[in-house]
Amino acid sequence: MVEKVVIDTTVLIDALERGNEGLLLKLTRLEALVPYVALYEYLWGYLYLGRDYRKEKEVVEKLFVVVYPDQRILLRAMELDVQLAKQGLRIPQADLLIAATALTLGAPLLTMDAKHYERLRGFGLRVLTEL
Repeated sequence: MVEKVVIDTTVLIDALERGNEGLLLKLTRLEALVPYVALYEYLWGYLYLGRDYRKEKEVVEKLFVVVYPDQRILLRAMELDVQLAKQGLRIPQADLLIAATALTLGAPLLTMDAKHYERLRGFGLRVLTEL
């Protein structure tokens, strides 16, 4: 079993919005890391629906560790982006930043939608779809 894991937006939605208590319990037993861009995407949905996104932000910050990009993450994301662009394999920037966070921190990425990250497995990204 992993000790720390980077989680993407799909996991936040499943654990918190859809009420997957089993997943939430497993995540709280680990060092669950939320890239800032995943937090942004998650809260964007709250704001769009007119819900209390500030309160939900506090919930996420109490349950998980939010990771803001440092120079290592930004440079890793840029390197990945350029390498993919040269291969004609661009991916959305949010997914790129989430993956770069996992790679930089040396943690697997937990997602409910692994196809978003398939192109990054070749760069060493470990993708989990369950814990």
